[in-house]
Amino acid sequence: MSEQTKSAICIILFSGDLDKALSALAMAWTAAGEGFAVHIFFSFWGLALLRKERGPAHHPLERLFKLLLPVGPDKLGLSKLNFAGLGPVFMNKLLRLRETENVSQLLQMAMERNVHFIACEGTLEMLGISKAELIDYSNLTTGAVNTFLDIAKSAEIQLFI
Repeated sequence: MSEQTKSAICIILFSGDLDKALSALAMAWTAAGEGFAVHIFFSFWGLALLRKERGPAHHPLERLFKLLLPVGPDKLGLSKLNFAGLGPVFMNKLLRLRETENVSQLLQMAMERNVHFIACEGTLEMLGISKAELIDYSNLTTGAVNTFLDIAKSAEIQLFI
């Protein structure tokens, strides 16, 4: 089935919280396995999952946000019960005990199923993040909100996380 004829699911991942990223990526991976064309629009704090490095900043506020925004999926906090950073440690330990995938693994699994990642151009520009600071993935593009809306308006399912 071609990408054009597949049912589609579109997810806006606005949150950079570990628990929300787990949910979004698990849904994306599962939907891709069920034959859906899956698109995730990473905006604001959700962009943390796509960051591979911290690039130079051109303004003090850019520098501050680049320092505060985690680099990569392994540095995310929990939305609740973060306990000054211990919450994610406990959650990841629980995931290992239950032999369940963590965020990094789910991100990789989604990539293996060719989930389309869209990094929000507006957020990248506002925070001073360049495309070079993002992960290397052939199905990662940048796009404005209208890029996502064009895809989402024909999708059967749209989610905001």
